[in-house]
Amino acid sequence: MSDDGLNFNNLNEFMSDINQVANEFPLESEKRLQKIGNKFKKIIKEKSPDSGKATKRKLNKSWKSKIDGYKGEDLTCEIWSTSPHFHLVDRGHVLKDKKGKVKGFVQGKHFLEATAQEVAANIVPDELEKFQKEIANKIEKG
Repeated sequence: MSDDGLNFNNLNEFMSDINQVANEFPLESEKRLQKIGNKFKKIIKEKSPDSGKATKRKLNKSWKSKIDGYKGEDLTCEIWSTSPHFHLVDRGHVLKDKKGKVKGFVQGKHFLEATAQEVAANIVPDELEKFQKEIANKIEKG
């Protein structure tokens, strides 16, 4: 048992239960996944560094998302950046002079990973709890 009260002994059984519910209630699953994806995009837009310069493709305005799949295990939310320099800012890059000689390294900001961890720790449990209550209400009513 972990400190936050979650029991991971039956994780495979739990994931199976989630997939079964997602298969039985695909519309509700998709809506809940879309909410999580939208919250992720909002947070990553806030955490995206800004150069302070006016450019055509601002990093914080380049985030897009879409839901793929129809139900259960196939349902995914893809989030990506249309900015061509996103990977350089996030992971870091070398600095070169005009002759191609390496002059240094710019450390990455790693804001994507930090955002993913924040969403997994704070938003996903809350949304799963809301989803559980929503499904329980639907089962009771109908």
